[in-house]
Parts: sequence; C-alpha cells; structure tokens
Amino acid sequence: MEFRQIIYFLEIAESGTFQKAASRLGLTQPALSKQIFLLEKELGVTVLERGGRSVRLTHEGERFFQYSVRMKELWEEIQNGFSNEKELKGNYSISAGGTVSAWILPQVLKEILKKRPGLFLSVREGDATETKNAVLKGEVDLGILTGPITEPSLNVLEFLSDHIFPCAAKDHPIFLKKKIKIEDLKKQSFVFFHPGSALRKAVEKKIKSFSKEFSSNIAMELRSVESVIKSLEAGLGIGFLSEYSMSSKLKKINFEDWNAERKFYLCYRKKSGPGLAYLAEEILKSAEKWRLEKII
Repeated sequence: MEFRQIIYFLEIAESGTFQKAASRLGLTQPALSKQIFLLEKELGVTVLERGGRSVRLTHEGERFFQYSVRMKELWEEIQNGFSNEKELKGNYSISAGGTVSAWILPQVLKEILKKRPGLFLSVREGDATETKNAVLKGEVDLGILTGPITEPSLNVLEFLSDHIFPCAAKDHPIFLKKKIKIEDLKKQSFVFFHPGSALRKAVEKKIKSFSKEFSSNIAMELRSVESVIKSLEAGLGIGFLSEYSMSSKLKKINFEDWNAERKFYLCYRKKSGPGLAYLAEEILKSAEKWRLEKII
C-alpha cells in the first residue's frame, strides 16, 4: 500500500465521483481507478461502491475512511515536526462566524500569505456551535469563537475584542428623538441574527440587564451579516452590529450606559503539531497589527 493511494481514496470520498477527484488530483480517471483497484486488491475488500456517475463508501470503506483520516493527520504531524517553523507551509483550515470571516480574516490572512508562499489557508463560515464542533472533531484546524471557552482538549488564545452597537438606517424615525432611551427601542421592529449566533446571545444578555421585561418585536431573523446589513439599510428595523461590520449607510443609536463587548478567541486541539501553534501565533500578530492600523 502506498500513502498516495490513501490520499486518492480520501479525495474520492470527499468529491463523490472519480471524475472530480481525478481533476483535483491532476490525474486521468483510468489512472486513478487503477490505483484504487490496487488498493482494494491489497486490502482484500471493496472500499468504494460504483454506481452511475457517483460512488459511495461500502461498510468496509467507512472503516477504512476513519483509518485513512488518522494516517493523513499523523503524516501531517510528522511533516510539521521535522520542518523548520520559519518555513511555515501546508494546508490549514479555519472556521469562524460571519463578522470574523467577512471583515477581519481577509485582511489578517492576506498579510500572512504574502510572506508564506507555501502556505494555503481555507476559511469556512459557521456559527459558534458549528465552529466549536468542527474544531473538536478535527474537521478544521483552527476555530475563532466568542468566549469564554472551557474545553480541556483545546488551546485557547485571545484574538480580538469587539464592541456591538444598536444601529439603523440614517433616515430611520428613531433618530428624530433628541434623547433615545431603552424604552424607545421597545416600540421598534428588530432585525436580528438567528438564535444560534454569538452576537445575538450577547445582545439579548445586554438588553436583559437594562430591562427584564423587554420583549422585542422581531421582524427578521437572518443568518448572514450581509443580509442583516442590507435589511437595516432598507429601513426594515433596528439591529445590532459589530463595530467591524458597520456600513456607511447606517448610524449608531447612542443611549446612556450601552456598552456591549465580546471577545474572540482562537482555539485549536492540544494534540496538534507545532506548525499549527506557529500559525496561530502568526494570526495573532497579524490581527494585532491590523487592529492598530484601524485605530490610527
């Protein structure tokens, strides 16, 4: 058995077809099929069930898939262990919420990738629960979560602080009032993030500290930051946004004693190789540099 056959097998399992996998691997379909045939012959079992255009894992294939993932992770750990940290390279994946994925990470990662030509980073958006589970299961290498985080199997590093503000379209009637109070918001319609959003939870906690009887009129519950922003710009209600994602068409609603803050944390599994720890440090340095430039 050759290690490349394991990589080929994993690619087919992810792609769902020999054709897509061959294209991604830079092989011809017959060449890829031959390697899987040789793999199955050596194992003495069929790992892929061919049918029409797509393929699926057999029962034995499901078992072999778990072994293959572990072997790939071990190989990456070996490579990281013997590589010079200053030559950070390889493929790493990151999961984060909408605000971080859209407004923070693109700028932070751009600086790192400029200096590391052999480094490849992929980002996928997920809410707090999705991101946490993806890191714990090893589906992604790094996760950025809103704290506090109490997971003994994870290394947790402070990433950035974020302030959340109530806001609305600049021509919203709420701005006709000279002094806005929490009671004024009770009469308004709200554009909220979905209940699983960390930002939504932070906002609800803060609102309850002002008024336990506060019952918001929710006009919309949306998953993406862009959807919330567009709905607010259209005047469909009042919303709450991160300072990092405020639009020029929106205006902050200022009222006394409002101060909602959250902290983002970078986390990864403790059993990860040294390369991942070094990447985490690079991300933190780049994030701090980006934050200071925004302040200036």
